[in-house]
Amino acid sequence: MDTVVILAYFNFSKNKSRYMALVKALAYLRNQKVDIILVCYGLDTDSIVSSQNLKIINIPSASVLWQKERFYNVALSHLTKEHQYVVWADGDLLFTNKGWQEQLKEKLESYRLVQIFNRVEDVKLDNGHFSLTGLSRKSVVTTFNSDIIVKDYFSKSGISLSLGCNPGFGWAAKAATIREIGFPDFMILGGGDKVLLASAMGYHSIFVKALFLNHTFSKLYHSWGDKVFDTIEGRVSYLENTIYHIVQGDYKNRRYSDRHKLIQDNSFAIADYLKINQWGAWQWYDEKNKYAVKIRRYFDERGD
Repeated sequence: MDTVVILAYFNFSKNKSRYMALVKALAYLRNQKVDIILVCYGLDTDSIVSSQNLKIINIPSASVLWQKERFYNVALSHLTKEHQYVVWADGDLLFTNKGWQEQLKEKLESYRLVQIFNRVEDVKLDNGHFSLTGLSRKSVVTTFNSDIIVKDYFSKSGISLSLGCNPGFGWAAKAATIREIGFPDFMILGGGDKVLLASAMGYHSIFVKALFLNHTFSKLYHSWGDKVFDTIEGRVSYLENTIYHIVQGDYKNRRYSDRHKLIQDNSFAIADYLKINQWGAWQWYDEKNKYAVKIRRYFDERGD
């Protein structure tokens, strides 16, 4: 198939709801005309129903960090020459509509980065069935210059929920495009979706100030962001498509606006504390260093 959906799954707390969300998401994706690449840690892969369009890359060892973009980069190395369009999506989304792939291909002839929905509905899983929670959000792209000025959106962190929009959940690009820029795996506490979007639209020099990043991270982000904007050139859009998001945990526990303060001091640099292990995951050189301890506590408190 020419379209592939890549998923990243890590479940450090062995949260059952996180596992059930993935199982449900995969069940819906199998019925779409796409290939699926799942890069995972902490998953009993034998419990996952196999299918011809699903490839699982199991990561045996990974540190307690936000591994999503790191796992996405692993997935890129498993694309085939048939994969012309790449969707990267959270592992708790339900794709219920048919035909969005054709709309996506048409969009990607004019745009270089496309959010895969215009509306997302939060749902709760109960005995294998889902029910609406009442919380819905728009694609962030639809809010620009109508609900908020683009520059103002990227000048703050953690404001998407209050605006009723979301910069993440799922995006897509042509395979050649995403291979060229890669994913921002240096965002080890999350936030990679908004980092990518800000860069794609040329606002990374503004957004970096809202993230409480230290000097080393700021330089890293600027360098990567420049490359992204040179490739995407602000050509960003969205699909007319409703998707469903299976809720786990409490949004307040994620501390979107200040989580990056955990590694804000200038003595922290990824190269000094972290390596990419033989399976492609982030691994601390010392699992007991002060940053590792703080970050583990943060993910424990998230409860998702």
